[in-house]
Amino acid sequence: MKELEPFCLSIREDLLKVEALMQRELQSNVPFVRHVSEYIITNGGKRLRPILVLLSAKIAGYSGDSAIHCAAALEFMHTASLLHDDVVDNADLRRGKSSANAIWGNHVSVLVGDFFYCRACDILVGQKNLSILKKVTDTMVETTEGEVLEIAKSNSMDITEEDYLQIITRKTAILISACCQIGAILGNISEEFALGLGQYGLYLGISFQLADDLLDYMSESEKIGKLKGTDLREGKLTLPLIIALKKATPEESRIIKDALIAKELEERRLKEILSIIQKYDGITYTLNLAKQYVLRAKGELVQFKPSIEKEALTALANFAIERNR
Repeated sequence: MKELEPFCLSIREDLLKVEALMQRELQSNVPFVRHVSEYIITNGGKRLRPILVLLSAKIAGYSGDSAIHCAAALEFMHTASLLHDDVVDNADLRRGKSSANAIWGNHVSVLVGDFFYCRACDILVGQKNLSILKKVTDTMVETTEGEVLEIAKSNSMDITEEDYLQIITRKTAILISACCQIGAILGNISEEFALGLGQYGLYLGISFQLADDLLDYMSESEKIGKLKGTDLREGKLTLPLIIALKKATPEESRIIKDALIAKELEERRLKEILSIIQKYDGITYTLNLAKQYVLRAKGELVQFKPSIEKEALTALANFAIERNR
């Protein structure tokens, strides 16, 4: 969470309350469940979603405890989705440490993910706000659809940029948008301002994911907590590769396809594919698109008066494409 501390000046105490609430909500009659859950929660994460709930609530004029509870619930839902993702992807690492499924197996990882979902729902029900419940349940439906769409398009060499943007919008950006919209609901602001916060979150989420696509090919493993080229190793076609494939020769396309279906990705083959991506400007194109979404995100904040929260949300948008580079 340290990398996001500069954006949290006005919500620092509330974030501490969110952490304390999450620890309390991990209570279980089965000690093993708490043991696994604590490992996952204490394994870090940027806490981007709680931060967005709290900042959006404050910019909307709300400062009650419901924001703290909603922030914790959304982080639990995000955590649950990561646990399930790691099973689907057969991932060994999460944030630089062994993933839950690598330590305890897929069965435990899936079930503890369900535990997080249930705890999140319990927290949200306790807020007695049907608008928030509706927003969260609709969001989880879209997120699940995004996950399924990604699987359906897995290894598909004809996936388009539009297909990919639809996947990351549903899989990642929709939940980030919901965090901002929950803040708007709590503040009971007009539809115009609520829509602005929601669109800000949507564009922010897309830019974060596009930047993650870049980091997977550009950053060293110790900086991003996973092996370079992890997406490729898991058979995922992300935007830098999609752009390269549009221009690649038949031989270059075959090299990429072989890497996508191979059980293991050799370092030599990874370097070849990185060279192909660079050759066809996949990195530059993706970075420029991420920058466009950052500009769109910041544009949605123009209608809000100056405040420390507005500054923080604006800085978060810039951070999306500046981190770990």
